[in-house]
Parts: sequence; structure tokens; C-alpha cells
Amino acid sequence: MARVRAGFTLIELLVVIAIIAVLIALLLPAVQAAREAARRAQCVNNAKQLALGVMNFEAANSTFPKGVNEPYLNGLTPYTGSDALGSDETEPFGPNWAIMILPYIEQAQLYNASNVNGYPGWAGPYNNVANPVQNAPNANLYNMDWCNTTVRGTRLNVFVCPTDANNQPGAFFYTPSDYQNYPQYAPMDQMKGIPLTNWARGNYGAVQGNTDCDHSLNDLDLYQADPFPGMAKSGVMGENFGVKLAEITDGTSNTACIAELRVGLNSMDIRGTWALGLGMASLAGHAKPFNPTPNNKNGLSYPNCGDGGDEMQNGPVLGPLFPNAAQQGMGFNCGSGMYNSGGQSRSLHPGGVNVAFCDGSVHFIKNSISEQVWAAVLCKHDGYILSADQY
Repeated sequence: MARVRAGFTLIELLVVIAIIAVLIALLLPAVQAAREAARRAQCVNNAKQLALGVMNFEAANSTFPKGVNEPYLNGLTPYTGSDALGSDETEPFGPNWAIMILPYIEQAQLYNASNVNGYPGWAGPYNNVANPVQNAPNANLYNMDWCNTTVRGTRLNVFVCPTDANNQPGAFFYTPSDYQNYPQYAPMDQMKGIPLTNWARGNYGAVQGNTDCDHSLNDLDLYQADPFPGMAKSGVMGENFGVKLAEITDGTSNTACIAELRVGLNSMDIRGTWALGLGMASLAGHAKPFNPTPNNKNGLSYPNCGDGGDEMQNGPVLGPLFPNAAQQGMGFNCGSGMYNSGGQSRSLHPGGVNVAFCDGSVHFIKNSISEQVWAAVLCKHDGYILSADQY
């Protein structure tokens, strides 16, 4: 009479488990790649929708929206303006490009909640940079009601790249506890004298050009600036300007319009704040030899970190918290006197960033792009003739 086998031996079970583990190990990269492909496709769609929103705004208004509205900078040039005036989050900046295109991306209700006409501004410029509020002709002209709690705290899916896991609901810039600990960095409603806290995050910025905000202030190029002396600097939407299509002389298919941004490392990190129209918050495109291409990880560790990367007003706070920020692909200059004047396009996609061009097309710009080609893509009138295989 034949014996019936009771079950698997221990060795057989271990072999089966090992085979399953190998199969999982082989399949996991493919699953992860498929998921990232889906996330990247959603990101491409977002960038395209935002670019189309800009195009529709232009069709209705014969100009692109301003990257940020700062009427007190009227009359200044890149030589007479400064980071301290145009890129300081405590100044009375007005509605940015993202607010202005809301009716064109199916967010008319949110736009109506934003009192854009409640920001009259004033036609400056300041005479006393050290004491700007007291130097204004009328403090009531600093009204900031356009960015009320409803507007600035709303998280919009079209501004969220699903690959950036840091962009989660409740991931705000500048919380009430930040104001308690660091009141000197507060965005303020100067008329009411209250801090503007809890700004929702986003992952896309209007392309201001290939230099700091102040170097293209009012769409006037500071040609001498790095990285390529003599090259035009300004993009399509920046500090106090939005261009007309006719001004994009390099061609809409050669000029970047919307570029990806990464959300900041913590709530004091301004990067990726969709309604806040300052460098790195919702303006992108800074290219310098220290940080020349997307997702570049060059830079020095804290406390030296004067790497020429993102010039961040909150750098002195973030430096001790993130001593190796540059090595995380989120480098910044942590020296005193820095402002939110320029930020490189970054993403968590492997190998590059999604960029929407002024013709509505979206291209994946590789991290390995030539620095000079990247600088040319970010500018509207540098005269460089580009082909798609260069980026």
C-alpha cells in the first residue's frame, strides 16, 4: 500500500518563496515605471491645461498675464530695481498669473472669490527702500484682499504633479506657527496689518526668463548678467510684465511658457506656492553656472551653501534644517540678504522636467540639456535657432 505524502518539505517551501521573491523583484521596477508613466502623463496634461489657460487669456486680453502685479515697481529698470523690492514676500505684491487665468481653466468661481480689483497698488517707486511702508503715499493702497483665505488656501488639482509626494493636502507655505516663530518673513496684508498664512502648494511656474526677477523687471533685460553675457534674459511672464505674442520673436514653439517646480522642503520653503507670484513660488526659470540645468545637485552644504542656487529669503532658517539641500536637488543660497528672486525648474520625475511651450506643446526637458540651450529655451527673444533634438 503506497504512502500518501503529507505536504511540502521545508526546503521546497523555501524554494517556492525564493522564486516568488525573485518574480516580485523583477516585476516591481516595471510596476513602478508604469505608475510613473501614468503620473507623468497627468503632469503633462496639467502643464498643457495651464499653458492653454495662458493662451486663452492672451486671446481675450491681447497679452499674457503678468507673472506678478507690482505697480510700485513701475518706472524702475533692472539697474534701479532690486531683489529686495520686487521679490520680498513681505511686500504688497498683487495677483499673479495663476490667479488671472482661473476663469480660463474652469475656475471662474474661485477667481470671483479673489478680489483682484481690491489691489489698487500704487505707482511708486519707493524713495526709501529701508522703510517702504511708511514711505507710501497712503497705506490703504496696500490692500491685499485678492489673496483671501479661500483663494490662497485652495488646492487645485491642475496645479498638482502627482509625482511630487510632498504636495499633499495641507502642505501649506507659511503656517500660523511659522508666523509665531518667524514673523519677519510673513506675507502681509499691509492695509489690515495681518499675516497671510496657509498658502496651498502647486508644481508649475510661469517662465520669467533665465535670470533673477529683477534682471528682467518690467520686461527690460539686464544683458550683462550671468550665465551668458550679452544674451537676452526675459521670458514671457515676470515681474510686472506679460508679453504679447508678437514679442516672442524666437517663435512660440521655441519658447517655454510653463515649467515644473518642486514643492518646498518644509512650510517655510516658498517653492511651489501657486498663488504667490514670486521667484520659485510660481515663477520659474532661473539658470546660472552654479545651478545650470533642471534638477542639478551642485552646491555646498550648510553653513557655506553660497552656491548661487535659488536665492531664498528664508534661506537662513532653512539652512540649519536642511544642511544638504543641494544634494537633495533643492539647493539654495542661505546667506543673509537673499530674496525669492530666482528658482530653477525642478521635478521628481526621473531625468528631467515637463515644460509647456508657448504654442501649447509640452516637452520633457532632460537634465542633461546644454546650459546654453536651456537658457535660450527660457527666453523669448535671444535669437537662438533651436531644434527639438537639442532639448
